[in-house]
Amino acid sequence: MTKLHLKRIVAPKTWLLLRKHNKYITRPSAGPHSFNFSIPMSFFLKEIGFASTTKEGKKILNNKVVLVDGRRIKDIKFPVGLMDSINIKDVNGFYRIILDEKGRLKILEIKESEVNTKLSRVNNKTAVKKAKIQLNLSDGKNILTDNKDIKTADTLVLELPSQKIKTVLKFEKGSLALLIGGRHMGSFGVIEDIKNNIIKIKSDKLTFNTQKHFVFVVGKDRGAVQLK
Repeated sequence: MTKLHLKRIVAPKTWLLLRKHNKYITRPSAGPHSFNFSIPMSFFLKEIGFASTTKEGKKILNNKVVLVDGRRIKDIKFPVGLMDSINIKDVNGFYRIILDEKGRLKILEIKESEVNTKLSRVNNKTAVKKAKIQLNLSDGKNILTDNKDIKTADTLVLELPSQKIKTVLKFEKGSLALLIGGRHMGSFGVIEDIKNNIIKIKSDKLTFNTQKHFVFVVGKDRGAVQLK
């Protein structure tokens, strides 16, 4: 049986919270993001000051004013995760989930013009019927396309809520990347070299090697969306 709550002291290190403020925190339900890369909707609403209790959060969701990636959310335990775009209607609240410099999930307030755009990393791809390619994305979604030039580790700039591909950010030398794992998680840097699964990254402070699956391309000369 799935537990409804989680002890704060053992919550993932990616959660930016006070460990000893209260004993428990809502456990996110199973969803598009992994446990370590998502926070429950109740925690999100409290962090932005829109709700002070879980009960208030439920009332807000019942009023159909919260959209994640352009879709209405009703589940107070729904996991909002890395790169998700959240719109709080009626109060003009626009947010994106990103990583801070210490590798913790952070709620970033963004412009209204940004809320209908999202970055999703291609984690895998599979050939399916009718010469289509199924792309398995970092946010748990799958997209069908006939663009065979899209490779694993490329990043899609998506239009929300249609999930239409606006452009593709290539995993290549010179691309700007966000590190989503390893010792440098939360750091930004430029891809300097690619040798199989070992990627050389140059940041403002140092140059280091990391693994391919830790690299999330976010732009070329600058981020394709607001990330700071």
